[in-house]
Amino acid sequence: MSKADQMQPKPSKANRACKSKKSIDPQNIAPAPYFHYTDRSREVDEDPLTPLAPPYRIPNFLVKLFCILSRDDLRHIIKWLPHGRSWRIIDPVEFEMSVIPTYFGHSSMNSFLRQVNGWGFKRMTQGRNK
Repeated sequence: MSKADQMQPKPSKANRACKSKKSIDPQNIAPAPYFHYTDRSREVDEDPLTPLAPPYRIPNFLVKLFCILSRDDLRHIIKWLPHGRSWRIIDPVEFEMSVIPTYFGHSSMNSFLRQVNGWGFKRMTQGRNK
């Protein structure tokens, strides 16, 4: 064995395993979506009068938002998109003047959007859901 052979480190088990695997073939990748999704947007609530928050507790932001989106009389202001996975504010001015003060105790669209972002919602800027 030469000195050069002695100086090179042996490959670890992880490196050997990676080298032995075949490269990924794009034709063998499953099509999107990569997750299981059940569309529940058209299901009817069996007990719509059951409160989403326990009595004597202030509902959190998500419960308030769901209540707003569930109201038929606000569909001209804010509504679910047809696939049921996202929602859209149709009339931002009316939303800021009538809906936000009723549910959130303030009338600031910026504050509402800050809460939306804080809960992890993402704005759709491309595609048919824009």
